Amino acid sequence: MNITWVKAAELPEVCALYQAAIADMQARGLEQWAWGRYPTEAILAEDVALSRLYRVDQDGSLIAVFALCVGQDAEYEGVGWRYGVRPACLHRVARLPGAGGRGVGKAIVAFAKEKGAQLGCDCLRVDTYAQNGRALKLFRENTVREAGTFAIARFPEPFHCFEAPLTAECPILPTRMHPAYRHGDMTPWGGDALRTLYGKAIPDDRTGEALEISCIQGLESTTDRGETLPELIRKDGAALVGEGNTEPFPLLLKLLAAKSSLSVQVHPGDGYAMAHEGKLGKTEAWAILHAEPGAELCYGLRDGVTLAALERALVGGEDVAPMIATTRVTAGDVLYMPSGMVHAIGGGITLYEIQQSSDVTYRLWDYNRVNERGEKRELHIRKSLDVIDPALKGIRTRFPDADQAGEHAVLDVPAFRLVCVCVQGSLALSACQESFRMFTALDALTLCWEGGAMPVKAGESVLLAAQSPQLTVQGQGRALLSMVGKRL
Repeated sequence: MNITWVKAAELPEVCALYQAAIADMQARGLEQWAWGRYPTEAILAEDVALSRLYRVDQDGSLIAVFALCVGQDAEYEGVGWRYGVRPACLHRVARLPGAGGRGVGKAIVAFAKEKGAQLGCDCLRVDTYAQNGRALKLFRENTVREAGTFAIARFPEPFHCFEAPLTAECPILPTRMHPAYRHGDMTPWGGDALRTLYGKAIPDDRTGEALEISCIQGLESTTDRGETLPELIRKDGAALVGEGNTEPFPLLLKLLAAKSSLSVQVHPGDGYAMAHEGKLGKTEAWAILHAEPGAELCYGLRDGVTLAALERALVGGEDVAPMIATTRVTAGDVLYMPSGMVHAIGGGITLYEIQQSSDVTYRLWDYNRVNERGEKRELHIRKSLDVIDPALKGIRTRFPDADQAGEHAVLDVPAFRLVCVCVQGSLALSACQESFRMFTALDALTLCWEGGAMPVKAGESVLLAAQSPQLTVQGQGRALLSMVGKRL
């Protein structure tokens, strides 16, 4: 099989192949093309003049034709591409009737990938009509992913788009993530604030947690295409998350809405959690997004409270509230809780939580509350006492006002870093090739890169790859960026 450029003198032969291919399509009920409307002789002549039309010959005879273009048409602009900023686009693939089954389509895609890279492109993009089953099968089997669809008014069904990276350095574009929710009996303290503040499609009015970027089993966040975060990591590995972050994925990002107070709890460190739960431990931080007047958190033990005194109270079923330190909070406060520190979110608070990727929580006190069936929630007194450090007081800070344009470090602790991005017009984000980043808009903003842009509503989260293109944020407002910190 030989693939070469089409010369001007060969155009009549090429046009005849397209007409034969279109007649065969229409005989099979496929109305994707109509000669003279698309493709036309003028389009093909332009392809020849620009040296982007190729012919496939076998045993000296023309059996297929295709165009390989640098750059993309306007129809592709709204598609959720994942790879690259300099696309090569495969168009107008036509085979001589009866030439199927010889590996022609596969050879064309392979050539397009190789030639696209030679032309300086970093990704391949291609589309086909929803009714074209042969082409759908070809592209599903020979590209990396289906990126989405676009519509053309005269066609009753959409066109499906496929893509593949062409180089090891191909940028991975920002990926909007959709949360999994904890709600109902899982979060009896939850409310509807995630809907009222951010318009989230919460499952019920006792929704406590939106797991915005999550690898927690059964609660994985997903892309617009329904791909789970673990699926993305398996596909893109360190290019997506950075070296050393693939297994286990180290962080979990949540938004929490507490209508009433959560139980008083503590989290183990990695050593204890691995030994007793087979999971990572948990250290975390909260950024307060909204707080009702007078709202409070439980934040450590009061001065002078010993572990022995706490144990006596817990084992005896006493009210331990007097032993817990409390603090009032307002929007903009940031509080860090290392593993081993007692804490609890109070009612009337909505917050952003960044933590190690773990669902290990030890509940040591729940105010003797019962549900509608008269049942108390399970406590983990022995394990809590094993891991509590009464001396821990955490770190408290604030993120800056929106008019202080730039990237501002808020927390830099062993498990993660938290940065507040303040935008007044346009701000270029600094690069971070050693780690993925998680971008959560606090106000409506737009992420921009070469050849693309993504509007991000307040409360939405976007996964930024370690191998990301240069990004700029446009708009007025703030966002939070979380990323991996120093190794524990």
